[in-house]
Amino acid sequence: MSFKGSKVQKVMVQPINLIFRYLQNRSRVQVWLYENTHLRIEGHIVGFDEYMNLVLDEAEEFNIKKQTRRAKCAASFLEKCITYIAENASECVKTNAFLNLTKEGLIQVISYDNLGLEEEDVWRCVLAWAKNQAGVTQPTAHWTEEERQRVCQYLAPVISHVRLFLIDSQVFAEEVEPTGAVPIELSLERYRRAALHSNKLPTATASAAPVPAGPLTENDKRLQPRLMLNLFHGSAILKNDKIHFQGTLNGWYGAAKQTWRMVYRASTNGFAASAFHRHCDGVAPLFIIALSSNGAISGGFTDVAFAKTNRKGGYLHSEKAFLFALNYNNEPSTKFDIVKKPYAICYHPDCGPIFGAGADLLISNNCNANIESYSNFPHSYDGPNATFGHLFGDYNFSIIDYEVFTLAPAAAPAGNKLKHDRYP
Repeated sequence: MSFKGSKVQKVMVQPINLIFRYLQNRSRVQVWLYENTHLRIEGHIVGFDEYMNLVLDEAEEFNIKKQTRRAKCAASFLEKCITYIAENASECVKTNAFLNLTKEGLIQVISYDNLGLEEEDVWRCVLAWAKNQAGVTQPTAHWTEEERQRVCQYLAPVISHVRLFLIDSQVFAEEVEPTGAVPIELSLERYRRAALHSNKLPTATASAAPVPAGPLTENDKRLQPRLMLNLFHGSAILKNDKIHFQGTLNGWYGAAKQTWRMVYRASTNGFAASAFHRHCDGVAPLFIIALSSNGAISGGFTDVAFAKTNRKGGYLHSEKAFLFALNYNNEPSTKFDIVKKPYAICYHPDCGPIFGAGADLLISNNCNANIESYSNFPHSYDGPNATFGHLFGDYNFSIIDYEVFTLAPAAAPAGNKLKHDRYP
């Protein structure tokens, strides 16, 4: 085989460059060749030159795409993990996996705005993490000076991510300061803000969250309460991009941080009316959240329980019941108050929940398999722009799932919390 002129120069020079490129990229080339075994070296040395250029260029492109995909997948997976931890924070922070997080992992978790914990409990779980890292098991009051230094060594790089200005003053004095981990300047600022808040609001207690003042801006995260995710625990309807509706419902209920436990889900416990009554009769208060086949989310609240009654028609009186539409036609969420209070809810063993004498809202037996659910609205309930289609888009509709929640067990008041009974 012979080559002339510039072609010989190409043969002599290019392979050297290719060899260096191959040595730098051989792992990527091997991956690419493995996945593209239909390619074969053909021809003479110039063919090899062209082939190797092709291989290396394709390998580089393949690697870039693979790394991009990996980065996107990793980011998506990480976001799902953080969201899961946030939604189930009270359980997750008590696990060994949480206690063994790296410093970077802990910071990522406690920096999340949607972490479903009160700030006092964020502090408690961070302290538990630091004690575990330091190998300290004793309560704060029983630490030796050497143990205190070890714990503070782990607290120092993470404590700035705890929103200390939002912690209850009594908890701060009894549980945070005794660790010795909070710089004196920060403690003084904490108490100064609490005092300013008390002076501006004489009826408020010292445990109320301080208002912004001094050098900190209102955008400082240490002054911003977390967005509680775990209000309606386990909801399959109010999650992901619908999770903010949990706060809307609590606002109407009148307690922003109230948590709720699920007593019934049609897709889990059965769509029959008998299943609803078996799980929900005699329970109050109740939030009933329904999802229709067209994606509308609406429902009702009652402070009285569904139960058999001697009253004509099975109606039960309520002063506080209301209906709501959360996402009707992309309009702002709307609350519809009871106007005919003797007819707030109705008990009927062959139907699911019934609101009003219209009925303003009736969810039928086996509501997912028919369009017998209906809304003759407004009747006993009324409000802005109230029409029969405002709840689920039409007079009759199919409900593909609905959930019923009642109050979750109340946590002990801040002043009565045991200092070391919740975290190691």
